[in-house]
Amino acid sequence: MTGFGRTMSIAAIAASLALSAACHGEESALPAVATAAIGSPPVGPLHLMRHPMGDRLPDAALVDDTGRDVRFMSDLVRNHAVVISFFYTTCRGTCPGTNLVLADLRDRLATDFGRSVRMISISIEPEKDDVDAIAEYAARYRLPTTDPDTPEWVFLTGSADEIRGLRRALELYDRDPAVDLDPTQHAAAVVIGNHATGRWSTVPVGVGAERLSSQVSRVAGWTAAQRYSTHRSPPRGPDGGAATILAEQR
Repeated sequence: MTGFGRTMSIAAIAASLALSAACHGEESALPAVATAAIGSPPVGPLHLMRHPMGDRLPDAALVDDTGRDVRFMSDLVRNHAVVISFFYTTCRGTCPGTNLVLADLRDRLATDFGRSVRMISISIEPEKDDVDAIAEYAARYRLPTTDPDTPEWVFLTGSADEIRGLRRALELYDRDPAVDLDPTQHAAAVVIGNHATGRWSTVPVGVGAERLSSQVSRVAGWTAAQRYSTHRSPPRGPDGGAATILAEQR
């Protein structure tokens, strides 16, 4: 499993890393207001920073691993920072390594984000991945925790059309339809975002949990302190110790 297509992955990730780099700049360097064109109303700096991706995400109908019907925007994304990934339960490529990285990331985000961030994993093979299948799959990686600040991590399935539309809106698809239909070709990448602030980025999972945690803070952080602080709390595993990645990314 190498990428929702090589064509998409390189272009989308390169563009998103450029966006992420832009997000690192100090907000104070932005002008108080800007005018898009003569005669048009002034545009505030926060509006200029908004990435259009978050404003065109569909409210797709999905089903979580408990069998609950949910809406992508209304129930999962709105009022949260989010880390969005895709998987399929029979994957023997990068999915297992990706989900181990995400399990580590979840522990790291508990300190600085708590429940204000939500992790969302969506099956790209919903024809085979029913609720029972994704529930069993989720149990392998979403370990029980007693920490009330541990972010929620939901695994989802739904109709192929709804999920295909989501992938397109999130810009994680291949322009070649044949490649796009092959689940083994999907990208080992996550979409990080915050709908309230309008900041979004796509990051390859291969950077590891520590750098992903830093990207979540910089891109999806609620405050300037979260976005620009160089201090990061140490990772916490399920037993309270340091979290570790048990499998090497392929």
